[in-house]
Amino acid sequence: MPRSEAHRYAVAKLNRALCRGIGPGYSVRIHDEVDIPDWPGSEPPHIDVAVLFDRFYRPIPTAADALLFIEVADDSYDHDRRTRIPLYVKAGVQSWIVNIPERLIEYYGSPEDLDLPHGTMYVENDSIEILGLRIPVGYLFDVKVRP
Repeated sequence: MPRSEAHRYAVAKLNRALCRGIGPGYSVRIHDEVDIPDWPGSEPPHIDVAVLFDRFYRPIPTAADALLFIEVADDSYDHDRRTRIPLYVKAGVQSWIVNIPERLIEYYGSPEDLDLPHGTMYVENDSIEILGLRIPVGYLFDVKVRP
C-alpha cells in the first residue's frame, strides 16, 4: 500500500531526531524486516522505525535485537493496534504508534498497557522521551517545532 505524505514526513522526522540523539552502539532502521515471534505471515513485518543494537545481522534482526519499534499509522491504525503492537510488546519490545489522523502518539511498554484503549497517550503539545531523547509530538506532524 502506498504511504501518504504525512506518513513519510513523520518517519523522516523520527529518523532525523533519533539518528541525531541516540548514542553509539545503536542504529535506526527504517522499513526493515524484523523477525517477530508468532507473526501471522510467511514474511516478517517491515517495521516503520526500529532502534536496534548496531551490528550486522544474518539473516535479519529479531525482536531480541530491538530496543523499540515505532509504527506510523495513517490508514493502518487498526491493524497496527490490534496485530502489530500486541506481538511486539509480547516479544518484549517497547512500542509506539504515531496516530496521524488523531495527531497523537501512543506508547505501549508492557503487556498491561495493551489493556488500555490507547496505551499512554501524548498529544500534540506534549513531548515523548525515547532513549533519553526528547521529541515534541508536534514535530512529527506539520507543526513548526524542533526537537
